[in-house]
Amino acid sequence: MSMPRAPKSGRLTYIDSMRGIAALLVVLMHNVQPIATGSVRTVIYDIIDPGKVGVVMFFAISGFVIPFSFPKGAAPLERFLISRFFRLYPAYWLSMATYLLLLLLAGTVLPSIINIAANTTMAQMAIGQPNIIGVYWTLFIELQFYLLCAGAFWAGCLHRPKFTFGASLGMLAVAAIMALTRFYLERKVPVAIPLSLSIMFWGTLWRESLVNGSREHRLYACIVLALFVVAIPIISLMAYDVDLGLEENWVRYAISYLAGIALFFAFSTKIRFAGKTFVWLGSISYSLYLFHVHARDLTQLVLSAIGIGLPEWISVLISFAVAIGIAGLVFSLLEKPSIDFGHRVGAIVAARRDRLRQSATMRT
Repeated sequence: MSMPRAPKSGRLTYIDSMRGIAALLVVLMHNVQPIATGSVRTVIYDIIDPGKVGVVMFFAISGFVIPFSFPKGAAPLERFLISRFFRLYPAYWLSMATYLLLLLLAGTVLPSIINIAANTTMAQMAIGQPNIIGVYWTLFIELQFYLLCAGAFWAGCLHRPKFTFGASLGMLAVAAIMALTRFYLERKVPVAIPLSLSIMFWGTLWRESLVNGSREHRLYACIVLALFVVAIPIISLMAYDVDLGLEENWVRYAISYLAGIALFFAFSTKIRFAGKTFVWLGSISYSLYLFHVHARDLTQLVLSAIGIGLPEWISVLISFAVAIGIAGLVFSLLEKPSIDFGHRVGAIVAARRDRLRQSATMRT
């Protein structure tokens, strides 16, 4: 299989564009879903979920990017963890705080203090607490992937092809076991977590193949890709044939997962978008993901308060515009400064580590 090679240096702008496309798919789903009727409702509930397609793309992108974001030089692990913290948490905390304020303004009963405290960790699902906003479920999986990458980096095996291959296969096997457990017990089991992690590690294999030209990684990536085509429909059938309260439909799950993988494959090879608009949307995609539900609910709240009745499609367009505007502001005023601050803190840690090493060398 012959694939186009990406440059070994410089930012991969087509990945940024892909982030923007994935975010727009999620925003589209969450705006259309509440008002969908007729054939549109049939498509998004029974055939394909655009939001889940976007989320799967996000997971593959994380696998493509995160294992290669460990800085060179002193204290790479500490700097990675610091940069990830400042990349994720400030915007996340603002998202949570402002949504609670929005609930308060709408007269909705607020979550419990325990639930709010759990959500501040981003690991609320691990302790059985619900997400304040539904979209937060993916962030817990991202957090797990970051920690797995950090552990593998510390162990020196992160970029070994057999490790990444084994991790992807292992997570796929765990997803199958969980799906089987869910099938027989008819109880909610988090099948999506290991399946998503498997897709992330496949994204890492694909990066090594596509960007670095590793034939071994390419072989493993193709094997896993073939297994996805076979295993994902079976896992979806076992896990989601019975609806346990989340409007589950195994056909929609299988098609959405495979479509997300297929779009990631296409957009990373033959169809690469690098236009400024998509790249910019990619840069604000995290804020867009975190705040698009706010924009939708705020739009509905304001239109209801002022008594303006608009066609639903116009409300959706307004919500889209509000979401992009909020995301742009949050990125400029909080997210980017937080990222830059994290880099500065990491640089200070690295400089201190260098000084300690030099001091120890001089003493010996």
